Amino acid sequence: MLTGVQMRIVPVAAVRPHEVEDPARERRIEGRLTHDGMLRDPLLVGAIPNLEDYVLLDGTNRRRALQRLEVPFVLVQVIDYADPHAVDLRTWCHAVTLPMEQIIEGASRIPGVRPTPITPLGAADALADRATLAVTTDGRHTYAIEREPEGAARSQQLRAVVDLYEESMVRVECDPDAIEERAGDLLAPLGEAATLVAFPRFTRGQVVQIAVTGDLIPAGITRHMITGGRALRVNLPLEVLSSGDLDRANETLGSHVAALHPRTYTEPTVLFDS
Repeated sequence: MLTGVQMRIVPVAAVRPHEVEDPARERRIEGRLTHDGMLRDPLLVGAIPNLEDYVLLDGTNRRRALQRLEVPFVLVQVIDYADPHAVDLRTWCHAVTLPMEQIIEGASRIPGVRPTPITPLGAADALADRATLAVTTDGRHTYAIEREPEGAARSQQLRAVVDLYEESMVRVECDPDAIEERAGDLLAPLGEAATLVAFPRFTRGQVVQIAVTGDLIPAGITRHMITGGRALRVNLPLEVLSSGDLDRANETLGSHVAALHPRTYTEPTVLFDS
């Protein structure tokens, strides 16, 4: 335990993802891990009562990269996911460099999915509707992408929607209750033919169910804000994670952390190397 941050080394197989990995990002991370010879930041996992494994909250591509490198263990920061005050679960928005008409046309071809125009200032209500997969706006017009009653699984439909634009999007922080009001500011850097995509909030129970069933959602939708502090730049050598002896690896982790001098930042931090 370190300043309220709990870290340990666990088997990679004991960490259950709730997101689909991004092959391009995973390959970049694999190359960086090989070059650096270390895992800089621990994966973020949730400990769940009556669940032996951990639920992966952030670090899907790092987990997959370690698997591809045949590293048996992984460094994790453990969060008590049953504590409602330990995490603030939000959603990212996606800013997409494609015209909204192209996304809506693609969504209309997904089985069991129906794009529906909504009235001004109706985005927040649409996002509160369980039938809504996503809301799209270009700052002028807004659509709800809805599930039809007899459609495929929600996660499958979400993957199909994000597949329409994934290579042309960046994650942006947004307030789902005010996406129409903020769309112009968020999309301005991308030019005229750009679209903002927002998603309904997930609950912790839904994230756990996704991880347990293995019916994964696209990466870059859920966003876990850790109220007790996020551990970064631990810089643990990969050889510790490749030792094959879990107890010895955790002893080495203890010695490694004891030699560090952690600093806690209370103000918002802007990272330009992300």
